[in-house]
Amino acid sequence: MQARLIVAFTLLGALVAGAIAGIGGREYRAHAYVIRVPPAYSDNAGLALARSKAPRGSVQLTGRGDFAITVRAPSEGEATALATGYAKAIKRSLRREPGLATRGRGARRAARELGPIGWALLGGFAGLWLGVAAEIVRSGSGRAPRRAGAPSAPATRATPG
Repeated sequence: MQARLIVAFTLLGALVAGAIAGIGGREYRAHAYVIRVPPAYSDNAGLALARSKAPRGSVQLTGRGDFAITVRAPSEGEATALATGYAKAIKRSLRREPGLATRGRGARRAARELGPIGWALLGGFAGLWLGVAAEIVRSGSGRAPRRAGAPSAPATRATPG
């Protein structure tokens, strides 16, 4: 195997991924939830209402019918505050249903997004994988074609049984 091709793909993948991540900057991501949403809001209209209350966030409807709010911001405090505030606003906008205690769960902390070094490592791994695959294809890893066997004997009559 030619190691140069594999190393070239690895370095190229790491450089491209790291450069793209470096240009984008680092952000924090916070999650908040509105739990036990009334069934009347568990459709597209309810999701549209929830999304209108979170203009800088992403709102999704979970499989259980809850709202999951994700906010990205440049600082940890801002991401946490926005996610919690959006959860409170969504909860307040829902009509109460007797016997169903809708709750909002605010963001406790914000997680840092994967930075340029993390993306460079992932890009390097992807480049390594592509380099090995390219080298395998280039070197022809498949079997050589087999020679045809001798022609078979002519058919005979079936033996009476």
